[in-house]
Amino acid sequence: MSPETEFNPFLVNSYQLPELFCNREEETDHLIKNAVNGINTTLLSTRRMGKTGLLQHTLQHLEKKKKGIGIYVDIFDTENLREFVNRLASSMLQSLPPKNKLWKSASEFIKQLRPVISYDELTGQPQVMLDYSQPKQYEFTLKGILTFLDRQNKLIVIAIDELQQITRYPEKNIEAILRTHIQPLKNVRFIFSGSSPHLLAEMFHHAKRPFFASTQSIELNEIDIAKYQSFIKLQFENNKRKISIEALEFITSFTKVHTFYTQALCNKVFAGHEKKIELQHVQLAAHNLLKQNETVYFQYRSMLTPNQWALLKAIAKEDKMFQPNSKNISQKYRLGPSSVIQRSMESLLVKEMIYTKETDKGKYYSVYDCFLSRWLAQK
Repeated sequence: MSPETEFNPFLVNSYQLPELFCNREEETDHLIKNAVNGINTTLLSTRRMGKTGLLQHTLQHLEKKKKGIGIYVDIFDTENLREFVNRLASSMLQSLPPKNKLWKSASEFIKQLRPVISYDELTGQPQVMLDYSQPKQYEFTLKGILTFLDRQNKLIVIAIDELQQITRYPEKNIEAILRTHIQPLKNVRFIFSGSSPHLLAEMFHHAKRPFFASTQSIELNEIDIAKYQSFIKLQFENNKRKISIEALEFITSFTKVHTFYTQALCNKVFAGHEKKIELQHVQLAAHNLLKQNETVYFQYRSMLTPNQWALLKAIAKEDKMFQPNSKNISQKYRLGPSSVIQRSMESLLVKEMIYTKETDKGKYYSVYDCFLSRWLAQK
């Protein structure tokens, strides 16, 4: 295989094979055990930590061990209950083993709903489109789909990714609708996940919300550094490449062991076709990645006020900022009075440019985009 056609094992945008998936054995086992034991789960994590890959890996592992059937539903681009139900119906047909008994039953059930069924030109996957004149019919259809799956007398795990999207639907009671139809199910279990952990935490831990105390929460953190370095080393060795320990240490330090950024940097290094990868090779790849993204970063600057941009840079330089309103921080980065810092902080949180995390040392703030953080820290 020539360098131009060589398969790059560091996937960035999709999950393909368990061999190309790093670690997460504990989280995978936990999610499966919860489902097998009748427990719904909420998977909490910051963005780019690898939650989508973990969901798909878990569902594939569930089916491989013949413990149940997995259905993955990504609702990130849905805008209302109609689109949610259409996505669920499409995902059901796409996820079930093709042409087996359950797929045929599901196909017959969907046909009774009188949908328009088309096929994606790129993937060949079926797309279900239901178009009712009465909005209430979508709620009835949602209940019908879940009831149909529950009657199959086998464990079915539905992973709903980007669940926070339902808080933006025009139907104000969507959480109550979902909880009402989920609660009586005996054979269907759910894994809820999303890229806005604070919204999910509020949905599942606020006493006045319908989903309060209805799931067990799992927080997805960084993969162990030593395990990730071993995984990276193995992928290069499997392709007859060698990588130095200094290069490995730079990769995991530069990317903060956040899954997406680690994969992206390794993908860039692998694409360089070096047979013996040293520190200078990964440093150059990292520099080139930041350079390629500069146009986007300059656009971020134009979207923010000078005070917000200054605070964002300060957080990037601190990496983890524990006391943004302190006198030392304000003076060090010339951020102005605490009231100005607080307003900028709130705006950056709403824009999801930064995130917060509680630790035994207190709450800290960090820049969401690891590469943006590294770029800002250099300025």
